[in-house]
Amino acid sequence: MSEHQAQDEPGQHEPPSGMKDSTLRWEAGNQDSTEQFSPELRQMQQDQLPNKLSVREQIFAPELFNSSYENTPAYFAPPVHIVRSPNVLDAFLFGILMIVGLLITTGFLGVALHYHWFGLRSFKAAQNDTRLALLSQLAIYLLALIGAVPLFRMVWDKGFLGGIHWHAGTAFRHKGKLVLTAIGCNAIAVLGNYVLPFPEHAPIDKMFATASDAWMLFAFGVTVAPFFEEMMFRGFLLPAMATAWDWSVERVKHTVPRPLDSEGNPVWSRAAMVFAALVVSAPFALMHSAQVGDSWGPVSLLYCVSLVLCAVRLWTRSLAASTLVHAAYNFMLFSVMLVETGGFRHLDKV
Repeated sequence: MSEHQAQDEPGQHEPPSGMKDSTLRWEAGNQDSTEQFSPELRQMQQDQLPNKLSVREQIFAPELFNSSYENTPAYFAPPVHIVRSPNVLDAFLFGILMIVGLLITTGFLGVALHYHWFGLRSFKAAQNDTRLALLSQLAIYLLALIGAVPLFRMVWDKGFLGGIHWHAGTAFRHKGKLVLTAIGCNAIAVLGNYVLPFPEHAPIDKMFATASDAWMLFAFGVTVAPFFEEMMFRGFLLPAMATAWDWSVERVKHTVPRPLDSEGNPVWSRAAMVFAALVVSAPFALMHSAQVGDSWGPVSLLYCVSLVLCAVRLWTRSLAASTLVHAAYNFMLFSVMLVETGGFRHLDKV
């Protein structure tokens, strides 16, 4: 072989033309073809990578949640480090904040009982006080939110609502379809009431002691409850479970993650979305189990409603959309109750 043939021809190791732009983002200037594959250059790229990561990635071990490209040729490395959030760690942190809110609220109620604040004389009386129960629930939610907003703004390097994929504009554009979805959920609830076993007197009925209690439950059920429940289950837990599924598959098959969409939303596989919806709907239904006397009929119905809410969240990629369906569904349930009781004047008919 001649000396001329032994030498590399210009452009022999250049990446395909469609990948040149990606190459230029990852390599400084036009490197010699042999340098593209040199260990020194690859190590330099790895050393520079942390400077391109967000605060969350630098603090919370990105290698546990994102694919590694250290064995990938330089011109195949993606130009953007893909971060899918909320992930399992984010959901865990939010759960911690909820526990902190619960502990603070419980401690305050203990002090209130000890000193008989708000007319409280016994723990049993506190349990049967609808307004106290709702205010306590609201306090837990707000305490968790107060901690979550600044924490996740730092972790995600973006606003809190953007981080949980709120996307109110998407919900507004699809408002007609979303309301129809809520009507469909209520039709399922009516049908389930006839074919599934429901308790004659559920524990939640005791919360409708007076007309004022009923109106407070109405207001809470169509505003506070949908927002915070959707934030917990379909804002944090649903994306975390879907990402966990895809992350596991990527590790097993040694594939790279799907790129984010144009709005920065994670793009999950169909299997990941089905898995996440099935998993998340279980704790959602069980959370309401005590209110319906642990009866499997209404719990099964709630599981089905949760699947619909998960589908809406995944289809629209908007948490505001599933929140709107949830709020509309609760509004219709309370409206039926309002009519049946004559404006909450005949609560014996609940």
